[in-house]
Amino acid sequence: MIDTVSWRQVPQMAGNRLFLDYVEGRRSVLGHYSHEPLDYSGALAARRGYPYPRETVSKQIEAYVRPLGASERTLENTEALKDPDVYCVVGGQQAGFLGGPAYVAYKIASTIRLARILSSRLGIRAVPVFWLASEDHDFGEINHTHYLQPDGEIGRISFDWAGKGRPISDLPMTEQVLDAWAAYWSGAQAGPYAESARQMTEPLSGRYCDWIARLWLRTFADEGLIVLEPATLRPAAGGFLRAALRDRAEIGSRLASAAADLERDGYTALLDPQTAGVLYTFSDSGHRVRVEEGGISADQAADHPERFSTDAALRPLLADGTLPVIASTLGAGELAYQGMLRPLYELFGIPQPICFPRQSFTIVSSAQRERLAAYGLGPRDILTSELDIDAVMRALMPAEALERFAAARAGVESALLPLKDHVEGLDPNLGRSWEQALSTAHRNIDKLEERAINVTLSRQGYARRELQSSRNLIVPRGRLQERVLPITHFVQHYGPAFVNRLCHLGDAEIFEHAIITVESGDG
Repeated sequence: MIDTVSWRQVPQMAGNRLFLDYVEGRRSVLGHYSHEPLDYSGALAARRGYPYPRETVSKQIEAYVRPLGASERTLENTEALKDPDVYCVVGGQQAGFLGGPAYVAYKIASTIRLARILSSRLGIRAVPVFWLASEDHDFGEINHTHYLQPDGEIGRISFDWAGKGRPISDLPMTEQVLDAWAAYWSGAQAGPYAESARQMTEPLSGRYCDWIARLWLRTFADEGLIVLEPATLRPAAGGFLRAALRDRAEIGSRLASAAADLERDGYTALLDPQTAGVLYTFSDSGHRVRVEEGGISADQAADHPERFSTDAALRPLLADGTLPVIASTLGAGELAYQGMLRPLYELFGIPQPICFPRQSFTIVSSAQRERLAAYGLGPRDILTSELDIDAVMRALMPAEALERFAAARAGVESALLPLKDHVEGLDPNLGRSWEQALSTAHRNIDKLEERAINVTLSRQGYARRELQSSRNLIVPRGRLQERVLPITHFVQHYGPAFVNRLCHLGDAEIFEHAIITVESGDG
């Protein structure tokens, strides 16, 4: 069962006007991009004949994925990139612990799904690619995960690294990573497929990023997913890096104009034109160092591309200038970044890909949905509004039971009212004591009522804890489920095949949030 929800009904997205307008196809925002999200033919025409370094890229990718145990289908897709009629759909994310929050898997599934759609609609071969953003140095973004505990509460596990501040690509598989992995499996709500999920995430020795890359290669092996890191493409990006250094002033100017245009249309520019659009090199200690204007020659970047990395503004241009990318599957923040980048694509002569909003899911079991229905609720109610557990419990009570407590409150006030004038006549300050006495009496009746409600409803099979657990599952910590729980949670409960089923769920071209009900015990 699939139930779609408009993004405007999701409170967590209320402040993201650009994203909301984009998925609704408003002209005020679409003009900031080279293509509309369903402009498949236009995107294909724009990259026909572009001189992608296909041979080099294909060889570099093969050298990366083969040692990680890439499937035959992945290797076939890698080889196919040499063909001028083969294109890519790309999604990317940091190398989050256990793969990161579930939305990373959903982004990959969306990438695979869109590759199929483009292949069918355009008569070409489109292959799915996942960009593992290993040059990111925001360690706090990847060093933790949340999980659902057996009691229904949300737990958190994290690990530390002495190399914080260096690219994540430098992170080895430390004892701290292994301990965090073991802690997850000892603390998380088990589920019938826990052992399968555990085996799926079995750590590798060596680099942390190799572990995450292998996880995705294995999970989507049958789909032929290609996984790569920025370093995979750098040998083919010397020309782009030279131009990025040479044109730094023009890059800043164009970003400033793009920011002004967005703000004129009522949107927030997420990239700072003063600091964005730069390259980094690496110090002797491995830390990324910003390349200041004039500090390094453009020829150095071209001759030694392995020594340089890009920031958030230039990263997609490097990818789209080396890989034959026809579309990118993006989250809300990435869409906002791309809204500033069209002038840079034009500057470098690189075709900007379709910016395709990734699919987004909230997952519940049929048993969980049935239990919510017993309370007169559905997953949509919890997703789209603040759950008032007290109000739900009271609504289940017989009216006459609640009336007794309401009468008791009124009776207490009537009994105490004659005392008010009396005590105030003795001392005006005693009026406050009278109010406190009334408040205490009401509070005690409220507590008694709450206990009576809990006892009455528990005898009927209702429990406040059950509602709290449902809320923790659907909006853990008040956030979208996909941004908190890892994909392993769902594999534990629904089996290894569940992730691949995501590649077939819902209508990828309807840009709404989907509530997916999975049959209990369905693996």
